[in-house]
Amino acid sequence: MTQKIGTFADRINNRLVRYFPGPAARIAASEPIVSFTFDDVPASAWTKGARILENEGARGTFYIAGVFIDGHDEQQEMISSKGCFELGAAGHELACHTYSHRKLSSFSRRGLEDDLDRNDSALGSFGEKRHRRNFSIPFGMASPVMQPLLRRRFRTARGIMPGINRGSIDPHHLAAVELRSDQNYLDAADRWLEDVLQNGGWLIIFTHDVAAAPSFYGCPEDRFQRLVRRATSGGAKVMTVDAAATALGL
Repeated sequence: MTQKIGTFADRINNRLVRYFPGPAARIAASEPIVSFTFDDVPASAWTKGARILENEGARGTFYIAGVFIDGHDEQQEMISSKGCFELGAAGHELACHTYSHRKLSSFSRRGLEDDLDRNDSALGSFGEKRHRRNFSIPFGMASPVMQPLLRRRFRTARGIMPGINRGSIDPHHLAAVELRSDQNYLDAADRWLEDVLQNGGWLIIFTHDVAAAPSFYGCPEDRFQRLVRRATSGGAKVMTVDAAATALGL
């Protein structure tokens, strides 16, 4: 996927959101919950990622940016309208990733409201309103100026700060572990998964495409399957973000 390099201001904004969070929630670490999520969303996240989850009796969360539906990002095929319908019908969650897939700091407050309304309308054509209650921050570049808007509109917002959500957490800057084809990322995901299986909490894993030969930001199909199987066989509840938020009382 096309990624933007964070500026110094972006890094400061991420720190401000992290160190000056909104109202806290508390997650007990008594049992492991794992949510597998996809950003943007490439077509293979639907055709391969969703199928792997379904084969294990699980469902995922797909953070969709409406601008990509029925299109391409660079050379990569993105999810189709048919794919969105099928994901919703199968019980997966369609969540928000803005419509235009821009950094939050590039919007005015009104501009972001309009963009989110547009994506809400796009996702609303594929299923129930519950599908639009959760949000993923584009490029992981948070904006303290926009946090009040996100808190008002969404049940949760997910960032890219690695970790397990347990203890006192900010539901609108949830930690998440990135899954890429790079071996360091794959090994780290294995370690985070073993941590949550042993110590409990809510682990959110995110990637983009799922393929035998994935993009730089995607995950090899066999490794994704292995992670999902390890989560289910290890006793984790594998749930969508919205289902996990309900189970945790958020």
